[in-house]
Amino acid sequence: MSQEVPTVHLTPEERDHLWYMPQQPGGRIVPEPIQQRLQDLGLVTAPLANGQRGITVLGDKVRRGVI
Repeated sequence: MSQEVPTVHLTPEERDHLWYMPQQPGGRIVPEPIQQRLQDLGLVTAPLANGQRGITVLGDKVRRGVI
């Protein structure tokens, strides 16, 4: 049973900002349009109760270069 590996196309800027999700106090600010784009791709969650977006399993795999 093999699962199809999704194709994710990111700009260099989006890929760079993915490393800074979820945002941390004093960390790099990820612009809202980029956060929304990453959310649309399924790489980060919708805003959580604290207003931040978390990284998804898919987002972690993309960030680490597995996908």
